Amino acid sequence: DRWRVLAYRKAIGSLQRSRKRITNAEDARRLYGIGEKTADKIVEIISTGNLQRLQYEKCGEYQICQKLMGIYGVGPKTAYDWYRKGVRSLDDVWAGRGGITLNENQRIGLKYYDDLQTRMPREEAAQIYDKIKAAALGIDPRLQMEIMGSYRRGKADCGDLDILLSRDPRDGLTHRGVLSRLLRTLSEKGVITYTLAEPDFSTDGLEAKFMGLCRLDATSRQRRIGKSYPHGWNKRLRSKLIADILTVPYHQWGAALLYFTGDDIFNRSMRLLARHKGFSLNQRGLWVGATRDPETGEKLNEGSLVASTTEEDIFKVLGVPWQLPCERARS
Repeated sequence: DRWRVLAYRKAIGSLQRSRKRITNAEDARRLYGIGEKTADKIVEIISTGNLQRLQYEKCGEYQICQKLMGIYGVGPKTAYDWYRKGVRSLDDVWAGRGGITLNENQRIGLKYYDDLQTRMPREEAAQIYDKIKAAALGIDPRLQMEIMGSYRRGKADCGDLDILLSRDPRDGLTHRGVLSRLLRTLSEKGVITYTLAEPDFSTDGLEAKFMGLCRLDATSRQRRIGKSYPHGWNKRLRSKLIADILTVPYHQWGAALLYFTGDDIFNRSMRLLARHKGFSLNQRGLWVGATRDPETGEKLNEGSLVASTTEEDIFKVLGVPWQLPCERARS
């Protein structure tokens, strides 16, 4: 949706600057930033004075499905399937209307629907992070941790908490095995209340990702209490937040920090610049010499690593003046 907003803004700007009256799709396509689909929408508005898609988004079906997709683990396909089965509200979901069933993640997403829809003030998110960091440093005081995402960009609130974890291996030790110990400790302390995605330790143990629900303790400020759903699901509802804990090899720290800090538009511009200069950029580093399948364009290998340990290294190689995280918001 963010990319569509950006594209529509470009199209609006082109239309406003145009000195020629637009009467057909060919006229519209000649303007900068307007492709075939946008041109078709312009012609529809010219011809009918309206846009069918806009009318659809105002209808009840669309609004209800958007509400259903607010449940963690429910995508468009599931939402519209439920709608066809007669689901019209969250209470219908609880009741299993139309014979629908929920998996465990969807059940948790529904249970804490209001909490997970409401962005958390950064002060409260910081309290949860402090608990996670204290537990991690209790396992190994040489661990390196950082909050990423909108929190690192300085936003006043955040939808989830993205935490990066690694360790400098120059003393002969790594963070291998730390994440599993950390998760066990956080569960015992009641900080982690539910696991949404288990980490995969099948590789070298240095790169893994956990996703789950975290909460403040009972003495901390409560967030808004959710609606009173059936079966007393939320009688003890406390502040909930989705937390992603990502571990990476130490030499990839800078690339991961850059990638997961964002925002999306900033990341896209950095990747496009890297490609323009003959590099490729991802969450593992800045690369050169990647080879692709000549027919499918699929990347066959990453090539040679140029920079990844620090964000500053990547900025320098690409010739981009250093920007603080708070300066990277483009949306």
